[in-house]
Amino acid sequence: MLSVNKEAMKIVKKIIEYQETLNVGVVSLKNGATVLDMGINYSGGWEAARYLTEISMGNLGKLNYSTYHLGELELIQANVYADKPVIACLSCQLSGWALPEFKNEAGIVPLISGPVRALLKEDNFAKPFPYQDKSDEVVVVLQDNVLPGEELTTYIAQKCKVEPEGIFILVAPTGSLVGLVNVIARTLETSIWRLHELGFEVNNIISAWGKAPLPPISKDEYTAMVRANTYIYYGGTAGFIVNCKDEDIEKIIEDITLSPKTTKQYGIPFSKLLEEAGGNIFNMTEFCHNVTKVNFYNSYTGKSFVYGKNDQKMLLECL
Repeated sequence: MLSVNKEAMKIVKKIIEYQETLNVGVVSLKNGATVLDMGINYSGGWEAARYLTEISMGNLGKLNYSTYHLGELELIQANVYADKPVIACLSCQLSGWALPEFKNEAGIVPLISGPVRALLKEDNFAKPFPYQDKSDEVVVVLQDNVLPGEELTTYIAQKCKVEPEGIFILVAPTGSLVGLVNVIARTLETSIWRLHELGFEVNNIISAWGKAPLPPISKDEYTAMVRANTYIYYGGTAGFIVNCKDEDIEKIIEDITLSPKTTKQYGIPFSKLLEEAGGNIFNMTEFCHNVTKVNFYNSYTGKSFVYGKNDQKMLLECL
């Protein structure tokens, strides 16, 4: 049986072995849990970001980089690919486990993604899908700007019914290079979840790819979160190789993307929406969480479909 946690541990072990080269830190807590500091007290880097992103997808997805032109700015673009997209993106990568009880002083609610979600299957985004992992080693990706201690890691261990020694938690704030890449690389998870919400049979997706540009980095966590989410949604593109009837695509394609048609909140600065949601993105119930452009390649009929357009005006105004 495929275990996304065991697959992710293959990369975790590489990070631990090459921590100095990757500019990351490894901390062993008193309860036995292992914390990998990917961007709080260490600078991380492009390779560390690639590793973290691929871990978040249970080692079922790949990341590489290219460039994106935004006016005079040349930005790095994160490109992700997945061949088991439902498991990689919805059961693992989606940052669907929020921990409001551990809200930090800046008012930011820590978000958990990664293979732990496929094992626990407690959040509403993992529950609809049958895959469930079993492993005595659990890999957690935490989006936060403080290192977790024994309280949080023990809490996760108890929830997963494993010993704390089996918890490996990778932490990166959005205001770090690793954390920024990790968030921007979520173009697929947000768009596949949107397809699921619209009633499209996501198991008909054979393979998928997504891309979005990285905004200029900011150490201020709130600013980083606003920029990252703006760039996913307004600068993101997703592509799907599917096996279905053309009608299955045609009847939903205009309702998939973030657009003035799908939300009245289109064009409102993300900072304002996040503030109104109390810093918790899951409270933004009226916003269409998705990219602005999608592509479908139907292997069943040989036809291609494209809809939407990235909004560079919003990307520039966000800065």
